[in-house]
Amino acid sequence: MAALRLMTDIRVGDLVTYEGRVLRVRGISPMSASPRRVLLEDRETGEQVEARVDDLEPVDGPDSAA
Repeated sequence: MAALRLMTDIRVGDLVTYEGRVLRVRGISPMSASPRRVLLEDRETGEQVEARVDDLEPVDGPDSAA
């Protein structure tokens, strides 16, 4: 599993996989926060989900960034 571990690995607008779903990053906790958390949004439903950075996988491809 190639989890996103560094804050530089993820940016607002990126697409990531979390629990089998592809979601867009909408916010990132401050570097000093532990554990680091990310606010995610389902592109189809608009549902917002909060997750730990370590639980995310990057999505590669032309639509992977905003």
